[in-house]
Amino acid sequence: MVPETLPVPDQIADILRPKALFPRGLKVVRGSARERFLMIVLLIVDCGIWLGMYLGITELTGEFNRYEWVDLYLPLLISVFTLSLIGAYDPRSEMKSLGYSSEHLIACLIAFLASAFAVYIVASFGGKIASSRAIFGFSFLGFSILTLLQRRFLYSTAMGSRSSRRLLVISDPESAERFYKNYTANKLRHKLHFFATSESALGTHVAGPGTPVFESLASDVLKTLENNIHLEHEGILLACSTESIQNEILTSLVAIHFQELPVYTMHSFFEAYWHKMPPDLLSRTWPLDSGFQLVQHSPFASLKRVFDVFVAAITLLVLSPVMAIVALLIKLERRGPIIFSQTRVGQHGSLFTLYKFRTMDVGSEFKGLYTLEGDPRVTRLGHWLRISRLDELPQLWNVLRGEMSLIGPRAEWIKCVERYEVAIPYYHFRHLVRPGITGWAQVNYPYGSSIEDTMEKLMYDLYYIRHFSLALDATVVLKTLHVMFFGKGR
Repeated sequence: MVPETLPVPDQIADILRPKALFPRGLKVVRGSARERFLMIVLLIVDCGIWLGMYLGITELTGEFNRYEWVDLYLPLLISVFTLSLIGAYDPRSEMKSLGYSSEHLIACLIAFLASAFAVYIVASFGGKIASSRAIFGFSFLGFSILTLLQRRFLYSTAMGSRSSRRLLVISDPESAERFYKNYTANKLRHKLHFFATSESALGTHVAGPGTPVFESLASDVLKTLENNIHLEHEGILLACSTESIQNEILTSLVAIHFQELPVYTMHSFFEAYWHKMPPDLLSRTWPLDSGFQLVQHSPFASLKRVFDVFVAAITLLVLSPVMAIVALLIKLERRGPIIFSQTRVGQHGSLFTLYKFRTMDVGSEFKGLYTLEGDPRVTRLGHWLRISRLDELPQLWNVLRGEMSLIGPRAEWIKCVERYEVAIPYYHFRHLVRPGITGWAQVNYPYGSSIEDTMEKLMYDLYYIRHFSLALDATVVLKTLHVMFFGKGR
């Protein structure tokens, strides 16, 4: 017996029905041949620089250096992996920025230390003669500088430029204004073209005088693509609710999305380009989405805890003389306790006592929730401890006790949390993981002193929870080093 065909809703049927919707010959950027070519060029040039430096110096020194193939290729693999963590092979990275330059050099330093350990301790175990340490060091120095310079050069040419890429934005006026303000704040460089969901918005500015205008209706997006197939497009952004877009247009956009021209929702655009997640774009069941079980039950979560205990114990042991000196200086500067303790909110809302070196006058926490720029409550020594992050060292004891992790959302004072949970939707989601000494929000957004700042940092915390992984933690470590060396603290 042939089973009776089940009725299919009109909207689902329209999406499933094959149509010739995609304009042939459309050039795209993300996932395009040009982008893949650029990534391969960066990788090949990096390999050539390392092999050229190492073999060239070896040739110049004659028989002074003896090496095995593992000495040549293992450091290269480690370097490529480390650089990939900071986006060194992602054509969307802003490789001409000072921030990227710092991260690139720090990543190369990390790769050098890891490679030295692998070559001179692990690979040399059993008496094998390792290559010259001087040649190894000079090769890495040259590699670090030249790979950075070649990226800055490449992104100064037409091949690496992003200014000619077009981003087509379908939106209502309110959502367009919000997107444009975020876009300009993050300094992206695409050519923006706005398409309105209603005729009344046509010709109006999206965010006041001097900003782009709504050029056409959303229904004209396909025509725009067909008439500009010679141009490169970054993608299409649905910066409004899909309910305001005609089903026929949405069906066409689905087809376009699967032809390698990405179509973003506002939610996915924030994740892909700004690495944060606005709470107001989330549903109440967001933590129940597929993948969140990895936060608590993945092998990485267990490995992360082992790593936390190991690193915290070693760091406390190695830096104990430094901590003793800091404690003595605090005691000599002013009267009062050396250690500052405060009740903070941890994983699943549990309370714990956080420890830091005291950097402010006794009782300062009762004179305001935030530390302001040039705050008179901060002592002279405390100012330098905050900049260097040495005041955070006692928190390693919290890590050993399992109350904190090395990496995670900032542990907030209970009085602040009570205020934020009333004012900020979904703020409690950040308590799904252990708080950290450093974290994704801390390295991407400066110290905040308002509800608005807290909202911005929450976006990064939610992104961290969603993308909880070894790669993201490794990126946080590199960015933390950048903040320590070039950032500011309060």
